[in-house]
Amino acid sequence: MLGKLRQKLNKGGGKAGKGKSKSYISFDLLYQLSYMAVIAAGGVPRSQIFERAAQLPCSAAEYFRRIELASKRLKYDYARACRLVGEAAEEEEVKGMLLRFSSSLISGEPEADFLAREAESLAESYDNEYGRKLEAMKMWSDAYVSLILSAVLVIIIGIVSTMIWKIETSIILGMAFLSMTTTALGVWIIYITSPREVVVLKWAGTREQKLARKLLKLALPIAVAAGIVLLVTGADLGLVLLIAAVVVFPIGFIVTRDDKNVNKRDAEVGTFLRSLGGVCAALGTTVGAALNRLDLDSIHHLRKSVSRLRTRLVAGIRTKLCWTKFIDETGSELANRSVGMFYDAIDLGGAAGQAGYQASLFANKIAMLRARRKTVAGPFLWLCLAMHASVVVLLVFITEVIMTFAGMVAKAEEVMPSLSGGPSISAFTSFNLAGLEMMHQLVLPLVLIFTVANALAPMFADGGSKYKVLFNLGITAAISGISLVALPSMAAALFQSVQM
Repeated sequence: MLGKLRQKLNKGGGKAGKGKSKSYISFDLLYQLSYMAVIAAGGVPRSQIFERAAQLPCSAAEYFRRIELASKRLKYDYARACRLVGEAAEEEEVKGMLLRFSSSLISGEPEADFLAREAESLAESYDNEYGRKLEAMKMWSDAYVSLILSAVLVIIIGIVSTMIWKIETSIILGMAFLSMTTTALGVWIIYITSPREVVVLKWAGTREQKLARKLLKLALPIAVAAGIVLLVTGADLGLVLLIAAVVVFPIGFIVTRDDKNVNKRDAEVGTFLRSLGGVCAALGTTVGAALNRLDLDSIHHLRKSVSRLRTRLVAGIRTKLCWTKFIDETGSELANRSVGMFYDAIDLGGAAGQAGYQASLFANKIAMLRARRKTVAGPFLWLCLAMHASVVVLLVFITEVIMTFAGMVAKAEEVMPSLSGGPSISAFTSFNLAGLEMMHQLVLPLVLIFTVANALAPMFADGGSKYKVLFNLGITAAISGISLVALPSMAAALFQSVQM
């Protein structure tokens, strides 16, 4: 039985948790060590540190659940359990941390000293890693624009080429496939180079988040069903895109506005916790009493939530429930984690001043890194939208102009009388009408791909709620829909004055 349990520990030790992406391990590990450092500073027993660490809702906690299992089931001491789980870990940063933790426990070093030092070191490492990812994302965001423009250029070359010579169908399809592949590659590169972090709560906390969830459940199925019906009945794709934009944009706008408010609150969470802990330490009083002495002018965006928290505590509502409601009102995962470590440290008997200071370090570090990310992702969003408008208008308009002109040439060839012994009009033209018609049909799926790609790429770069893509999609779909509806008639109007 013990052998099977060891195999289970070795088999599961290399995974960051079921359903959890390894790309989040750096973000989660920083939170894990910061939390453990905060509660260890209060003199909490070793067993309780590991027990609380194993209960955290993050991917890194899976390793400490393995350590708890080895300690309780195999009767290993924590130093040996850390070494057993660390040696089986696949992530190098996790493996190194657990092995160092094991050596520290064997040497008799206090857990608080090791965890504080390790959390500070990991915070600096995370800062450097985050900065490298931002630099890579900045370079690849510029490259993404070039890739999209190259994809459009390939299609335009294909359209012009059909005017020169009869191109094989396989070449036309290859050009379209190359454009689609290039676009997909650009989105994938933005995705893998963007930093991974959790910004908003996994559940609906704020009023905006709750409203957006309700609208998603109601509006999206209706929009999808209506779009399918319109396409089946032969409706214009531009009209379908306009309807989709009208449906999804309000939801995306609500989510985007909530995301901005969450970022503003995140910037003040560290200040709030540090000030609250400092007032508690200075007055030697409880958190509830310290809230009454706290100056709320320094926390503009958290002022209403803190006022409600103070009112609930004064009313005698259970403390844990009051803080949980406060976290819900912020809608922030950063507030959830930093406030959670502050509350747990005090609940375990730690000093409020030390807990507030340590929790604020974690909150301020993450908030400042996200502020740097916004300086890169913000301009990229509007660049993508402007580029999308340019490439879609260019692609649709050129295609319609050439198709209209080619149709007029074909019509003139049909009605022009043939002269005996003289050349026909086809001798002076080389339009590949069949190839032009195929390129015209391929423009529609290309416009759809550009619409989705230029909505996804800024969302990946910016991070935050995944539903923010609906805001981008609403704008790109509206641009594509207007282009498909209006540009064909504009192209036809150019030739109205031409007398055949």
